Amino acid sequence: MSTQVSGYISEETKASFEAFAKKSGQKKGFILEQALLHYISVHEELPDDIIIPPSITITKDTFDSVVSTEKPPTKALKKLMNES
Repeated sequence: MSTQVSGYISEETKASFEAFAKKSGQKKGFILEQALLHYISVHEELPDDIIIPPSITITKDTFDSVVSTEKPPTKALKKLMNES
């Protein structure tokens, strides 16, 4: 037996979800159920402090401090960027 759930998602998420469903050939209901089961099991089995969210929200002050930082690249970063 199955039941229907509903919720609002962004247009970007909807487009990504639909494209994935089409590309993978999986039914949307199956993808949603697997995603929910995965999300629930992760939150039941792992401590919250090690779960990395898909997005973060920062204050304008934090954003400004990160953007305004003008540090020269380190040798390790230069080496990494030149390895491609």
